[in-house]
Amino acid sequence: MTPPLPDSERSRRIYPLLQNQDLENVSQATLKSVGDPISIENLNEDELRKLVLVNLARLSVKGEWNGLLTAASGGTTWQNTTPFNVASGYGGSFWNIAIQSPIASNAGTATVAQYSEYQFHNPFIAPFSGAPSAVNINVTVATTSQNMYVAFYSGTNGLPATMLGYATISTDSTGIQRVTSFTEASTGSLTFTAGEMYYYSVNKSGTENPTLSTASSNSSMGQLFADNAATVNSNMGLGVQSDTALTSAPADVSADDLWSGGSGWTARMWVWLEA
Repeated sequence: MTPPLPDSERSRRIYPLLQNQDLENVSQATLKSVGDPISIENLNEDELRKLVLVNLARLSVKGEWNGLLTAASGGTTWQNTTPFNVASGYGGSFWNIAIQSPIASNAGTATVAQYSEYQFHNPFIAPFSGAPSAVNINVTVATTSQNMYVAFYSGTNGLPATMLGYATISTDSTGIQRVTSFTEASTGSLTFTAGEMYYYSVNKSGTENPTLSTASSNSSMGQLFADNAATVNSNMGLGVQSDTALTSAPADVSADDLWSGGSGWTARMWVWLEA
């Protein structure tokens, strides 16, 4: 009989401990218990190779990659790891990308009427990899027949460019408005890579003016653009906006579709992104 690996014999450790288990029932915890304490030295090299081979077979059969691509606890996100969330008492799945570190900080809260029919774009760092499960906004003064579009873009040269997808959120009612369905772009999918920068945009479907929760100050925001001089009175804001009014569904944008409206902080609407 050919050994499972070159120059190896049947393991006196791994085989007896796992011989009665199916691969689909072997867990990461089981492999950890079998491998502990195998030290990394020549004497145990063959045992380690066999254990790695079993784990690869297990992952292939189960169709999941815990222990290789993600943590054994069920996965990590860029913000934050599961062990940290458990230890610190956090661990929810809601990220307010309007006031998210490191791009922005919370300078307080405000409720501001969305008077403008322009589309406003603000950057954020993706807090997790994959597709969002929902998006939320907070409406404090409702409209009679008005939707908000919350869209997500990838960037080019520090500006929003390619739309990944958007949510259509009614502002007919007050309170947290949660939407779990998205319209994806025909050329791509609405997925994020943790730690990379994207843009979210807001614009209205009409001319009514819903009042929404926003950040209350622009003083804590970063800047996307260069100033003409070193000045303490800079008004180069974090966001950009469309150069014409837009009440239609979002689409791709180009640099000549955008302009900096100064501070533009009223457009920094609170958006809770759900993993």
